[in-house]
Amino acid sequence: MEANEPLLAGAAFLAAVIVVLVDRRNAVVYASIAAGLGLAPSAAAVYGADAALLLLSAAAVTGLVGPISRAAAHRAGWAAGLDPMVPVVTGSEALFGPRSVRVAAGTAVLPAASWISFNVPLGSASTVSGVLFPAALVFGCGAMRLLTARTVVDLAVGVAGVGLASSSAWLICGGVDTLPTAAAAAALAPAAAMTAGWLSGRHAGRAGATRRATRVSS
Repeated sequence: MEANEPLLAGAAFLAAVIVVLVDRRNAVVYASIAAGLGLAPSAAAVYGADAALLLLSAAAVTGLVGPISRAAAHRAGWAAGLDPMVPVVTGSEALFGPRSVRVAAGTAVLPAASWISFNVPLGSASTVSGVLFPAALVFGCGAMRLLTARTVVDLAVGVAGVGLASSSAWLICGGVDTLPTAAAAAALAPAAAMTAGWLSGRHAGRAGATRRATRVSS
C-alpha cells in the first residue's frame, strides 16, 4: 500500500485545528465536516473507498440534521432548559479563556498522536507506520474538547470528533464486523449535531417569542 503520509497528516492536522477552535451554533456541523474530510483519505488508504464513503456520508448527514433539527425545534416553540451556547462552568471568555485552554490541550495531543501512530500496531496498520496519526490526532483533540467543555456545544463537538475518529481507527484496524461497527461510531456525529441543533432551536424560539411579546406590549 502506498500512502502519502505528509499529505494525510496535513489533512488531519487541519481537521484537528477546526475541531479544537470552532464555536457557535454550527460548530458541530463544521467540526464534523472537517473531521470527515480530514480522516477519509487515511482510512481509504488502508481499507478502501468504502471507508472514505462512510466517513464522508456521516459528515454530510451531520451537515443536514443539525440545521434541520434546529429549524424543527424553532417551529415547535420554546421551552425552558439548557442553552447549548451558554457556559455552564464559567463566565465569558477572557485572555486565557476557553479557546486558549483548548489550544494548549490540542498542542499536547500532537506528540501523543505521533507516538501512537508509530508504536501501536492495529491490524493491517501494523506494517504501515504513521497511518494511525490522523485518527489518533482527531480523537485526542475531540477528547480534549470533552475534557475542557464549558458548554453543550463543546460537548457535542467533542462527541462528534471522537465518534468519527473512532470510526476511522476501526476501519484501519479492520476488526470483526468492520463497517457496521465503524458506522455505529460515526453515527455519534449526527446524533450530537441533532441534540445541539434541537436545544439551539428551542432557545431561538424563546428569544423570538420574547421579542414578539415586547413589541406587543410597547
